[in-house]
Amino acid sequence: MDGRGQGNDIESSEGLVIDGGKHISRNSSEIFDKDTMIREPLLQRRINTTSQIALIGSNVSPIESLDYEIIENDLFKQDWRSRRKAQIFQYIVLKWTLALLIGLATGLVGFFNNIAVENIAGFKLLLTSNLMLNHKYYQAFITYVGCNVLLAIAAAALCAYIAPAAAGSGIPEVKAYLNGVDAHAILAPSTLFVKIFGSILGVAGGFAVGKEGPMVHTGACIANLLGQGGSRKYHLTWTWLKYFKNDRDRRDLITCGAAAGVAAAFRAPVGGVLFALEEAASWWRSALLWRTFFTTAVVAVVLRGLIEYCRSGKCGLFGQGGLIMFDVGSPMTTYGTPDLLAVIILGIIGGVFGSLYNYLVDKVLRTYTKINEKGPTFKILLVIIISLLTSCCSYGLPWIGKCTPCPANLKEPCPTIGRSGNFKNFQCQEGHYNDLASLFLNTNDDAIRNLFSSGTKDEFYLSSLLIFFAAIYFLGIITYGIAIPSGLFIPVILAGASYGRFVGHLLGPISSLDAGLFALLGAASFLGGTMRMTVSLCVILLELTNDLLMLPLVMLVLLVSKTVADSFNKGVYDQIVKMKGLPYMEAHAEPYMKHLVARDVVSGPLVSFVGIEKMHRNCVGSF
Repeated sequence: MDGRGQGNDIESSEGLVIDGGKHISRNSSEIFDKDTMIREPLLQRRINTTSQIALIGSNVSPIESLDYEIIENDLFKQDWRSRRKAQIFQYIVLKWTLALLIGLATGLVGFFNNIAVENIAGFKLLLTSNLMLNHKYYQAFITYVGCNVLLAIAAAALCAYIAPAAAGSGIPEVKAYLNGVDAHAILAPSTLFVKIFGSILGVAGGFAVGKEGPMVHTGACIANLLGQGGSRKYHLTWTWLKYFKNDRDRRDLITCGAAAGVAAAFRAPVGGVLFALEEAASWWRSALLWRTFFTTAVVAVVLRGLIEYCRSGKCGLFGQGGLIMFDVGSPMTTYGTPDLLAVIILGIIGGVFGSLYNYLVDKVLRTYTKINEKGPTFKILLVIIISLLTSCCSYGLPWIGKCTPCPANLKEPCPTIGRSGNFKNFQCQEGHYNDLASLFLNTNDDAIRNLFSSGTKDEFYLSSLLIFFAAIYFLGIITYGIAIPSGLFIPVILAGASYGRFVGHLLGPISSLDAGLFALLGAASFLGGTMRMTVSLCVILLELTNDLLMLPLVMLVLLVSKTVADSFNKGVYDQIVKMKGLPYMEAHAEPYMKHLVARDVVSGPLVSFVGIEKMHRNCVGSF
């Protein structure tokens, strides 16, 4: 191990024990014969899917360590001295060229993901809406459920049979890789393929998941593919990229890829850089900061150009949506002490709900492990069950909702008939809409826009917000961990925004903040309570909403929610890293470790050396 991962005890067939990646003790009678040496490597290459369904609860991690340290010996120094200025210039130019290519490729993939999800999900919702307008409710239900199940089966089959490592969000794997841990196939071309198409199918299939987490993994896979000069397995290699065959250079490129993934998912270039700095990478320098910022800037430019192209209506049902951007600007630009107290209350609620969410996700993942261990067929069956449950909730719960008269002075038609929109008619009469259907029977991005919209205090009933929160909270927990690419950002934002609006209604008499701002602050509190990030989340939310006046309130709610949640458990990504058995060394030691001595961590029997060793001690096998 290179010191970056706190490994579990790993034992080879010869008896050599690596204790925690820190201490090596040898039982001489078991390891060395008189005339033999170790014949097998310490870490044998075994298949490890590294998904949420792979090694949960395992104490042994069949993974490999990456060497990020440069051995500055005489040979290394002589090699660099012997290089001509043209070679050094080529090395530097290639680094920036690859950063450019990573930004371009990630931006294009992010746009493709969004346009595919919006068109597939939009077609499904449009078909369901048209059947309901004709009062064919049972046919609409069968159509809606059938489309969701077919999309779910396709996504699950890709993950189960082609690339099991593509299941889940992928952020824990990227975080582990950037800290020196390499597991089997986490950045392989097959994983990249399944991550892209599996994420599209899963999100379009109506699951309570997002495409933002998988985009981080996708960006890292793109960077790895370019950084190592292609793939030997698929006969796609470029010899001119031989400079980047070492672990350190590839780590830098994958850091750029992870940041580009966040920038592509949220249109938040600065937030992407801060995410890589705060959550992913454990080693940073100014040169890497510049290249990462350049990569995310390229992503932002690519997305901006493609969005402008789609405004002309050439992208099908994509239109204004897809790439998340919420304008929650409010005429209320000032706030007082009662508003700050309301924000603190939201932070406390977010911390409690977030820690409970992490606890339940942990339990569900451990339960799913027993099912998924039985093979690909059981993985797909589990996905089908969750898809049926999600579809029934999405279609059935809006029947509980009330019909509301359309607000006056709307810029868009209400209800939205004959197309995918924000005000769903569902079973209501003309001139009315169903607020629960506007949340459930919509794309995730449009549902968030509805919740974040300002000046719409009476758009949702309190009962509808409570039902939607309970459903999304529950569905988000049971969905994460099945064999599809799935992100946590979107279900967490939806749940947080719904209880944020709910609390905003209750605190209306003492606070003057808009309901849309309460929804944003609720989403921030839940994100802080589950993921335990502060700086990067704050900037991402500000870039999403385009409202700098919200900065102090977002900072406050994130700090409160993280502080409250930290008193119960760790962040969700840290928990998943531990569940998978990925050896990961924390930044700070646990308090109890300060009282440990050598005998508490070594494996016996301990063999010691005297000041002057005699040859016969080593020759007889006692080492």
